[in-house]
Amino acid sequence: MSDIVKYHNDFNKIKLPSFTELEQNLLCAIFLEIKEKGHKETIKFPVLKLKKIALQSNLKDDKQFNSLMESLFYKFFKADFTILIKDEKGREGKTFVNLFEKVTFWNYNKLLEEIEIKVNEDFSYLVNSLTKEFTGFELAEFVALSGKYTKTLYRLLKQYRTTGTARFEWNEFCRIMDIPEKLAMCDIDKRILKPAIKELSKERNLFDQIRVPFKNLAYEKEKEKGTRGRGGKVSAIIFSFKPENSNIQKLEKEVNKKATLEQKIIHTCNEMLRTKIKFEYEDKIYQVLSFDIEKLSLQCVEMIRDEYENLVNSAYREFIAKDKEQFKRMLDIFMNEIR
Repeated sequence: MSDIVKYHNDFNKIKLPSFTELEQNLLCAIFLEIKEKGHKETIKFPVLKLKKIALQSNLKDDKQFNSLMESLFYKFFKADFTILIKDEKGREGKTFVNLFEKVTFWNYNKLLEEIEIKVNEDFSYLVNSLTKEFTGFELAEFVALSGKYTKTLYRLLKQYRTTGTARFEWNEFCRIMDIPEKLAMCDIDKRILKPAIKELSKERNLFDQIRVPFKNLAYEKEKEKGTRGRGGKVSAIIFSFKPENSNIQKLEKEVNKKATLEQKIIHTCNEMLRTKIKFEYEDKIYQVLSFDIEKLSLQCVEMIRDEYENLVNSAYREFIAKDKEQFKRMLDIFMNEIR
């Protein structure tokens, strides 16, 4: 069985300062070692798995590995962990705390053999109590990705794996992604977003299976209203992709078995609208805009890719059924072809 990395969604709000691809791989592997083990006692684990990951990135020797791990934790202790608090006087404050209370390296013959970690009680929930609001992904899939921005975006989007849509305020997105402040918008598209979209949409072979991290992944930017005909400042970015199958299964379970045919149709249409689901039909991609239960019609927009691989609106199309039974069959076909 593959190793599943899990942590609370709040971790995705933390900016990892200048973390390299390899350092992000190692950090997620460490999360795998400490998840759901509490904070009252120190957690010890050997470094064999971490060293194996490092060797995949052409690490030269054990001395270099020791330096790499020291650098990783040094950067991690600089990360922006902030808790917003209020007191009985109504004052607001910020508390800066680190996830780890302490980290000890145990060496044998000057070689790193074991790591001992004490998780800070205030942040214990990030890697414990994962019954709700957690991000989960396979470590092997994460390690296989190229690009530090790609890996950060992968973690962000996995939080929305069952909905297929994620919206971020632009300034917050740039902070978490660690995008340089002076980088022009055209360079952000060219050097960060477009390569990341391409990498996260690429087929790869894992465990003798063809995997695509996010099928039909695309993004669009929201802009403030401009002046004198000019486009306004970017205020948010929205990503869309094919949701994981669990989303479809959840959707089906939510429909009451005793519901009438019309109620099932309305429920499915409303969910397609709410989650902005995209589906493929006759080799074209569509997104639902509205529906009319009286006319038995589904209004959609065809979507095509622009030069940046974004999905953008194209022609409009209306699907009309003869009766409710045909309408339901049509929806079932579309739901089975979710992108």
